[in-house]
Amino acid sequence: MLPEKLPTETQMINSNDVEAGPSADRRTEAELVEEQMALPVEFPKTYEQELNYREKLVLAPMVRTGTLPTRLLSLYYGAGLVWSPEVVDKAIIGSERTVDPVTGVITYHKGQGPIFSTHPIEKPYLIFQIGSSDPELAVKAAQIVQQDVSGIDLNCGCPKPFSTHSGMGAALLSTPDILLNILRALLDSIPLPISCKIRLLPTQPSTLFLVSRVIRTGVRNLTVHCRTRDMRPAERALWERLADIVALGKRRGIPVICNGDGDGWANWEKIRTETNADSVMLARAAERNPSVFLPTGPVCNMTEVVPKLLAIAKHTNNPWGNTKFLLTQFKASPPPISQMSKQERKQAAEIISKSKTIEQVAEGLEIPLDNAQQVFDDVVRKIAERSEKDTNIWEERHEADAKGLVVDEPVNVDGTGEVDGFEVGVGQAQSSKD
Repeated sequence: MLPEKLPTETQMINSNDVEAGPSADRRTEAELVEEQMALPVEFPKTYEQELNYREKLVLAPMVRTGTLPTRLLSLYYGAGLVWSPEVVDKAIIGSERTVDPVTGVITYHKGQGPIFSTHPIEKPYLIFQIGSSDPELAVKAAQIVQQDVSGIDLNCGCPKPFSTHSGMGAALLSTPDILLNILRALLDSIPLPISCKIRLLPTQPSTLFLVSRVIRTGVRNLTVHCRTRDMRPAERALWERLADIVALGKRRGIPVICNGDGDGWANWEKIRTETNADSVMLARAAERNPSVFLPTGPVCNMTEVVPKLLAIAKHTNNPWGNTKFLLTQFKASPPPISQMSKQERKQAAEIISKSKTIEQVAEGLEIPLDNAQQVFDDVVRKIAERSEKDTNIWEERHEADAKGLVVDEPVNVDGTGEVDGFEVGVGQAQSSKD
């Protein structure tokens, strides 16, 4: 059922055209923002297990990329939180939950391939992202998986045709009443922290008005992809528009995470300095090499990360199609991280491209698979040994730098978007670049 608490008349002002802003009302958008900020939180809640979204590098919700192997590797290398790929509400509703007695992997399925897979070791850090345009369906979807995750996130930033045609993703930015009612329904029914991920609206006043309404609901976190719905990944993310959003979040005590063009520590530091964002969400950087979460800088993909990926995929029976996709997204580490020659990097890429099974790629790259369970157990053990006390990744980085332990890949500090890799939090499993 929907929560009985409905939007007030003030909240409803011109809300069906939020991208144009509440121009039909005599008050300015700034006045409407202040009106929202003066109102009490709609669903003030406490949770048995709170999530800390601050002072972290976190893994973005990525189609195909954000599967269990990537999430486990990201946590192994230090990601503060990990988002699942977006799962559409109707896809997960009615699914069966099974637990592998050997690996512990939990799989939600409908008799065919996995819809969503997880492992208990990632639960304290795992946020499940839902694609929905219906409050009741969103609640039903969240209830299916709530025992295996620590937070629920609503995708309000997907610009893919499927999502926009179905009213999901970025389409919710144009129907804020639906967006807000989904959040209210989740807050009213789900005993886990609720968050959402949005994109910028075309104008800053309209964006701030929407944000003021979202953070009033009682969500625990807001992630902002610093591009508008119509912008492409190659266009520079608009970091300069985030500071005002962060300021609104701080007035409500709500952390704001920055997403968009976060590639390399120099850029992450720049984002923090320019926007005061609480955390930074990584997509393409983590897709290329999940060890980017290390405060000391990434390790060599081919010698360190790929063997762990193959072992995890082998032990957990990850579908070969997804495993190969992950391998093709990995980029051979450049100097000084790796000393592989250009020819060696090309040869490795060809082996991956031509392989038809995990055994073939392992043989071609000369990576043993007979120790897959041991490697998997080592990954799980290291995640389990992470301190229960929340750490500050920025402090860890500065300490590592002071000790001379940092070795970074070269990166441009200009916020320029890149085309290689997949965009974050977008729709159904598709391979087209967003």
